[in-house]
Amino acid sequence: MSELEQDPTERNKELLERIKWLMVLRLLFATFLLVATVVVQARAYPSVSNTSLASLYILTGVIYFLTLCYALLLDRIKRYTLFAYVQLFFDVLFVTALIYVTGGIESIFSFMYILTIINAAIMLYRRGGLLIASASSIGYGSLLDLQYFGIIHPYYTRASALMTYTIGYYFYTLLMNIAAFYLVAFLSSYLAEELRRSSVKLKAKQYDLDQLELLNRNIVQSINTGLMTLNNQLEISYINPAAEQISGFGYRDLEGVHIGDIFPKIVPYLGISDTRSGNDDMPQPQKGIDVDFDRRDGIRLHLGFSQSILKDPGGEEIGLILIFQDLTEFRQMQDQVRRMDRLAVAGELAAGIAHEIKNPLASLSGSIQMLRDEVNFGPMQQRLMDITMREAERLNALVNEFLLFSRPEKAVDRSVEVNEVIDDTLEMLKNSPELSRPIRIEKTLSKNLWVHIDSQRLQQVIWNLVLNAVQEMKNSGRLSVTTAIRKKRGSGDAQEKLAEISISDTGPGILPENQGKVFDPFFTTKDQGTGLGLTIVHRIVENYDGKIFINSDGHSGTTFTLHFPLAEEDPQDRPQ
Repeated sequence: MSELEQDPTERNKELLERIKWLMVLRLLFATFLLVATVVVQARAYPSVSNTSLASLYILTGVIYFLTLCYALLLDRIKRYTLFAYVQLFFDVLFVTALIYVTGGIESIFSFMYILTIINAAIMLYRRGGLLIASASSIGYGSLLDLQYFGIIHPYYTRASALMTYTIGYYFYTLLMNIAAFYLVAFLSSYLAEELRRSSVKLKAKQYDLDQLELLNRNIVQSINTGLMTLNNQLEISYINPAAEQISGFGYRDLEGVHIGDIFPKIVPYLGISDTRSGNDDMPQPQKGIDVDFDRRDGIRLHLGFSQSILKDPGGEEIGLILIFQDLTEFRQMQDQVRRMDRLAVAGELAAGIAHEIKNPLASLSGSIQMLRDEVNFGPMQQRLMDITMREAERLNALVNEFLLFSRPEKAVDRSVEVNEVIDDTLEMLKNSPELSRPIRIEKTLSKNLWVHIDSQRLQQVIWNLVLNAVQEMKNSGRLSVTTAIRKKRGSGDAQEKLAEISISDTGPGILPENQGKVFDPFFTTKDQGTGLGLTIVHRIVENYDGKIFINSDGHSGTTFTLHFPLAEEDPQDRPQ
């Protein structure tokens, strides 16, 4: 495709606009000619005849009439190129007539041919410019020939003019004007074509730029990584949708807000000094930054930031670009991997110890039982026997927990209704000695919540969690059990549905430094306890593709949240 080729629709639209401008300029000239004629007639110059003035009025009227006709035909004409040629040829005739009524060879309006040629070159390029230049040469040459041979006598001409000008002067005037016509046609068409080439190239580059901008916008809008730009005053100028989702704030909430008001922990690491704090020392920029962030809905996230300098096209630094991701799940996975490593080692140790202890312990318990039944001991000896049996039973329970901890459970393909298991467990709790304190139990259960898990294992998980919550509340308090259906965050349009179980207490809470250790084997803050209860809970939840989370500020209660993949109800699995 040539550089001058354009889409026909675009070409017609462009030509139509130029035809309209030609009509406007024609009206302006006609108005100027009318005003000039009126002024000349008012001054009553002797050298100007009434016939000449009347002819000018007629020409002006013809221009207005033709322009009106052009305007009426504008919406009906489809071949704009032909329409433009017709107007331009009529303009050549009009200029010839104007020169005729204003003196012929003595007329000052011969330059009007040049204006018409320029219009033709702008609208129709080289072909149009040369054609109108040829028409102008023919019109002007015919007028001068007819005037020289006395066939016509132009108005507003001196009586002795024909005797004054020689044939050489006629020829010279005609030759210079024709040369000027073609030179103007060539130059103006060349400039018009260059302008058109530049316009085509500019539109092509503008199109490429628009496509590139659209691509960049789509990339920025679509990535699941938060992107934020800051000016030199550390004020937020732009955030993408992922940043809105991660931070919980909308663009209108953050535009123009200082970064320290949203992410206060990130400010000391930025590569631009915080002028608001009065410290002008330029910090050393850091690439990888990990900080904790509390969303406006109270959820604590762990965010990873990286930064780069934002520069204008001239290379001057105008701010910063912050890119950040929600590393909360990644950190949880890291913690789980480390925990699983520790559990694997502890599990191997526990399995060995349990098997080595269980058999001698059974023999010891049996022997003491036989001695107590066959030998008549005194009160002191009987009390020592009871202590020995109690401690043996406690040691046996500890060994059983070791075995449960060290032997992974195999998941069973059975649907369990969560709310029924919770109701059974809470009913057991009400009849347990552990509930001797005035503790209020609240339930908010969602209907038809089914998961794939062994019912006894789920009951053990819930029992350990509610028992742990009750033990944390020393005197009194409130135990809350809530179930709901949640959608897995960040899983796209087809979001996975999860069964959520939340168990909350109003106890003293878990200190932040201990929250990462509560699932570790043998870790406990209680005076009595093996430190394996929550470890077993974590092992069971992990074996059934679930996750467990802790939320506690360290001084006002703790919430354990369980997530299991939601299952469909199976009537055959409904407990009888």
